[in-house]
Amino acid sequence: MKITGISLGFLLALFSVWHLAQGQSIAPSQNVSPDFKGRLLAVSDADMIAGAYANGELNKVAGIEDELLLFDGLDDASNAKKGLHVSNSVISWPAILEWNPTNQFAYVAETRAVHTGNAQKMGNVFTDFPIGKKITVVDYTNAKSPKIVQEKEVGENIQGVSINASGTLMVSGSTAIGKELVVMGLKKGRIENVRYFTHESISTKDTGNGGIRTIEFHPTKNIIAANLNNTHLIFFKITENKGTITLSQLGDTMEVAKRWSVGNWHPSGKYFILSDLRWGNGLGQITHGKGKLISVGFDEGGNHKIIDKEKVGLSPEGFDISPDGNYAVTANMRRTWAPKKGFWFVPARKESSLSLVKIDADTGTLTKVGKDYGFKGALPEDAVFDLENNTIAVAVYHDRKEEFPKEGWIDFWEVQDDQLIKTDKRLKVARGVHNLLLIK
Repeated sequence: MKITGISLGFLLALFSVWHLAQGQSIAPSQNVSPDFKGRLLAVSDADMIAGAYANGELNKVAGIEDELLLFDGLDDASNAKKGLHVSNSVISWPAILEWNPTNQFAYVAETRAVHTGNAQKMGNVFTDFPIGKKITVVDYTNAKSPKIVQEKEVGENIQGVSINASGTLMVSGSTAIGKELVVMGLKKGRIENVRYFTHESISTKDTGNGGIRTIEFHPTKNIIAANLNNTHLIFFKITENKGTITLSQLGDTMEVAKRWSVGNWHPSGKYFILSDLRWGNGLGQITHGKGKLISVGFDEGGNHKIIDKEKVGLSPEGFDISPDGNYAVTANMRRTWAPKKGFWFVPARKESSLSLVKIDADTGTLTKVGKDYGFKGALPEDAVFDLENNTIAVAVYHDRKEEFPKEGWIDFWEVQDDQLIKTDKRLKVARGVHNLLLIK
């Protein structure tokens, strides 16, 4: 049989070679004790397993619900605080958690609402889950007994949350047309005075990518960096005057990526670094190449520029910058969303990986150090450094081999001499853990 002049056998052979090239060696666990400094906030989406992205099979387990959990140290038996059922969704970029140190409040954006009913299959999880509308505010003043103090509806498919340095403003993205950029006043940690903004470049036709997808406040200024349509980057300055809030765009809208997810400000505030997954549509989900970290030099006068691009692993959805600004680590999902059965043709589906990147604080340039570090587990969407820059926590959605998993977990890695060392420490959490946040 011939396909456009090329034999089917040749194509299959070529595919097999490419498939093998997508393999990832597994980093061995070592008997090293991690010393994670700081508290750790984790959120789990229990409504779907990883494979549901491809086949819609949710495989829900009765009694296991979405959960928000705070860890204080690494002993999960004694230091895990009371978990709360807080609606959240993995159908989001890992930017739905925020913390207000002034009030000891946590904030969780609800991109998609909880799945109700007994149905175990959806036609398309991207469109069939109920629309999420609220941000849940949790009071951790008494960390042993946290409580939900507010559930505020602010938009549709809430895309993330970020709080300014003074703890007085919070921003979020929404897909509600004409209300895509949400600016909220905070009074004693609670949400009030919700205001909406839009932008002429926001796509209202591409419902899967259009809008403000993620958004981050500058470390010290009332300036935000926003993901526009998953392809562009835009900066705004927020001005408050006698209860009136205005937004001023800083510089031109920048096309920065093929499909980017989250961005993080360098602690210096001079650079905004973002993760480009390089995804395409259709077959582009299994033929895309390695992702990139992209460093953008920020200029308050508007003269921003792309400084550097560095290849990392496949599908680096979430990443973090160390508090000292010297490293970045990417959590590479690869294609572990592929279901265990029936998707043998999807390469890079069996292992995940981490990439370690050095950041030059003087220039903003990026340098990947070493090879990718492989490990087992499905859909690791996020990773965070500890306060001392030496330990990394990695969210693992669940065991890929289990059809009805009940647990996910958090792995811990140590940074030593520009290398990553996997420890054998693991904190078990509710299945579907997908977003982590370091709490100082």
